[in-house]
Amino acid sequence: MLKMQRKEEISENLGEVAGRHHKDGIAVGATRITSHQSRPPMIAPSNETKQLNVPQVQLQQQSAAASTPSVPVHEAPEFRSFWKAGAYAANPSMKPALVQGSLEHARVHPKFLHSNATSHKWAFGAIAELLDNAVDEVQNGATFVKVDKVDIMKDNSPALLFQDDGGGMDPESLRKCMSLGYSMKKANKTIGQYGNGFKTSTMRLGADVIVFSRATGASNATQSVGLLSYTFLRKTGQDDVIVPMIDFDISGHWAEPIIYSSQDDWSFNLKTIIEWSPFGSKSELMQQFEDIGPHGTKVIIYNLWMNDEGIYELSFDDDDEDICLRDEDNQGSLKKLQRKTRELRSHISYCIRYSLRAYASMLYLRKFNNFKIILRGKPIQQFNIADELRFRKVISYKPQVSTALNDAMVETTIGFIKEAPALSVCGFNVYHKNRLIRPFWKVTGDGSSKGNGVVGVLEANFIEPTHDKQDFERSTLFVRLESRLRQMIVEYWRGNFHLIGHQLPGSNLQEGGSVQPPVGNAANMQKQPADQHKNGLESNFQEEVHLYQHANVRLNLRNEQSSVQAISGFTDEDNNEVTPNNHPVSISVDELCEENIRLFKKCEEHMLKEIELKNLVKKLEKEVEQAKLRCTQLSLHVEARKKQKT
Repeated sequence: MLKMQRKEEISENLGEVAGRHHKDGIAVGATRITSHQSRPPMIAPSNETKQLNVPQVQLQQQSAAASTPSVPVHEAPEFRSFWKAGAYAANPSMKPALVQGSLEHARVHPKFLHSNATSHKWAFGAIAELLDNAVDEVQNGATFVKVDKVDIMKDNSPALLFQDDGGGMDPESLRKCMSLGYSMKKANKTIGQYGNGFKTSTMRLGADVIVFSRATGASNATQSVGLLSYTFLRKTGQDDVIVPMIDFDISGHWAEPIIYSSQDDWSFNLKTIIEWSPFGSKSELMQQFEDIGPHGTKVIIYNLWMNDEGIYELSFDDDDEDICLRDEDNQGSLKKLQRKTRELRSHISYCIRYSLRAYASMLYLRKFNNFKIILRGKPIQQFNIADELRFRKVISYKPQVSTALNDAMVETTIGFIKEAPALSVCGFNVYHKNRLIRPFWKVTGDGSSKGNGVVGVLEANFIEPTHDKQDFERSTLFVRLESRLRQMIVEYWRGNFHLIGHQLPGSNLQEGGSVQPPVGNAANMQKQPADQHKNGLESNFQEEVHLYQHANVRLNLRNEQSSVQAISGFTDEDNNEVTPNNHPVSISVDELCEENIRLFKKCEEHMLKEIELKNLVKKLEKEVEQAKLRCTQLSLHVEARKKQKT
């Protein structure tokens, strides 16, 4: 009786009831994303229509999905801008009637889909998550992932397509993919590990996503369709995340529906998918499997988000072979800019801000052997800027970790970009498990010319990235790495900046700057090709460069001594020293930065020593207490012996 009243209440408030309650489990056709997820059973082939029971679960859930009259696909949320899409009044939720013997469980409101997706600050970060899923399928035989724009026939709006030929997902795997926190990936072999990337990335790019997947098992083959629609959930006033899904057994000559509870449930899920997806009939849905092959996955994201001006965030029209971020793409105004600015904005360090082709070309450190990323019909050529660096050096760094990685050695490739010194691009491309996390990370201080043109590449697997994989967690290891990279770039710059003919602007010995190398030879040096540098320069030029470097070393020592004196409060008068020509020694910003780095490292060493001393004090105090206790015991023993003698 209580269940019948509950069904009538749902019907009155939300529309038609999607399915019937299952006594011991749930009907998996329309699943809810909750703390406990349904698990479809293994599929047993049969000539008749399959009607399978679901194993009993501890927490009873509902399979009911509510529907309203059909709404065209282009009627997306009232706010088409992603950053405003979460601002809507949620309907007051009704407390569901408890079934005898069941327990309360956490529920997920549809607004959480939006708030969860805000972890991605920009659209390319979300696209990278979907590419990671395809790259992880390489171990299952994937050879490509296609990223393209498709047109929705219902309203002629653009949509994003991601398709790979990996192992695909069976009904159980698809339900875990649509749920929160489920991940069967091994953290030491795959990029993804949190079980949240698919939901955050698709909901960041658009309001709705539909998934088609085929998988082949040992004894059966299946194909499944799942719909995660923010539009559907909002328009129908849901207070729980409902994901309509349908499954087929394709082991035979045709696709047979897989029924978990009743034919009505399966039919209603199909009806809901057709009403709220870009496809108007079952036959159109089935056509989407034709180009997938025996196994693989196709993801279509539609109702794409717009910016505040009502224009799609992603631009598909500026370049037929690329997808661009509209707000970052300033290529149309490059003709009006100065030549140096145009050159800077044409460099890949700037192009990755708006060009998906440029960003994806650097997204993975090691080049794939039998895998391609195909963007709008054209494969992306992988690019590692380390291959184009001049005067390259490989510097080893051993992170101070206290885990199994304590023997790990990180090798950093560092050098000048080929456009140096014309372009002031600098920084480190830091990867984690082959995936780019921080591109062109500038570790030197803002406004400092030291390090201009120097770029490094390294893979830091000993620190953990944030959930959006666009930055690292600011841990102690991260701070130490940042300090070491800063020191690395300063040392490389100090010893090699003259190789590219770079001169410190407006600096001379009398003013406390650097000694200028011979102008004529510096000019000739710029004209020398790289191979002549490797074979050596003429002896007289080497002597002049050596003299000028030696003078710079002496000058740096003098400036460093002056900076230390200024910090500590001592002056030249205290040491009875006089500067040449009675001119005060100037201290540059770069030298102060170096001094800060040294002082920071000394401070860190002192802190470690302080911790060691504190531990030693505690140990000694403990030993003193034990000695006192032992002394007391001996005193009592002596007194007892005296009493026995008397």
